[in-house]
Amino acid sequence: MTRIRTTEALVLKTYDIGDADRFCILLTASDGRVTAVAKGARNLTSRLAGAVQSFQHLRVDLAEHSSGFYMRSAECIRSFDQIRVDLQRFALAHRASELLLHFLHDTEPQESIFDLAREFFTLCDAERCSLLFPTFQLMLMKELGLLPVFDGAPYSSELCAYLRARSALAERRKISLAEGDHKELSRLCEELLREHLSFPLRSKGALIHAL
Repeated sequence: MTRIRTTEALVLKTYDIGDADRFCILLTASDGRVTAVAKGARNLTSRLAGAVQSFQHLRVDLAEHSSGFYMRSAECIRSFDQIRVDLQRFALAHRASELLLHFLHDTEPQESIFDLAREFFTLCDAERCSLLFPTFQLMLMKELGLLPVFDGAPYSSELCAYLRARSALAERRKISLAEGDHKELSRLCEELLREHLSFPLRSKGALIHAL
């Protein structure tokens, strides 16, 4: 018997396969990271046409078969259009997706990470902010239990206050930091990535820091 799961999902990455199908990697609210095939999604008459693109917030019906998940329907809740037309925002979103794809495993429910990622894409689509990506990275690593304790760290009091802040992403990325603290934060984020990744991210850091 086919099991149907209805859930909200963020489209992190897509691949075209065959003549008309699309392979999607989703971050879902109920089941964590899920890979699903959207059959016929590239046909103009398909109900899935236009919905299964990277950086979309969807409500999807997923059919679970022995060979994996198939997407039966997809309703767009929000299309992050500015991300797709702005090179720097696209680089931010792509870099965030890379982090999520690296650290998350299939069908591991992590609702807090879904909420964090949804907020990140919403803010990235709405405006440019130099602290958005590093704040997202630090909050993601904290959710994963990978963030070190910063007690006694040799940083300025302002940077220490930022690192220890418990506010949500929308508020925390508004904290004011001096130029020197920005550079120190960038160095810290790159150091954490080198520690936990066996390879560099493909998205260009130069575009991220230009925001």
